[in-house]
Amino acid sequence: MENTFILIVIFLILILALIFVIAVQKSNQRDKVRELQELELVKKSRVLNFLPEMQCSDNNDLDPDCYDILKIEVMKEIFDNDKDYYPVLLGNVRILIRKFDPSPEINSWKDEWLVYDNPKAEDKGYREVQFPVLLRDVTSNSDYFGVIYLGVYE
Repeated sequence: MENTFILIVIFLILILALIFVIAVQKSNQRDKVRELQELELVKKSRVLNFLPEMQCSDNNDLDPDCYDILKIEVMKEIFDNDKDYYPVLLGNVRILIRKFDPSPEINSWKDEWLVYDNPKAEDKGYREVQFPVLLRDVTSNSDYFGVIYLGVYE
């Protein structure tokens, strides 16, 4: 009787250890998934920073932190019509650009462009990163402060 009781206790201890190991592995797996999602967000932001289609250029010198407003408006139409190249390059992202006019009488977002939006079929939300950029309007020869909101759908 004592031997069976000892075997039952050892069996219960092994089951508890197994449950603990499974819980730790599940937690590590969630951390890895979250890390991969963050890495995907950084990767998409790097792709966006090096798209010459929207960046300011001066004698073929590209400025990675400057975006041309005219090019943004044209690229919005190209993104809407192109179903082959850009969805493969950018993936499931949402790109929103807002122009801020910091004059004393106006202190709000002046313009905004939803440049690209390619959600996944199943909507699980998205992670978003914001980074400031310079928006150049070459028609009026003026520069504005802008913010790009890059969201990667999960």
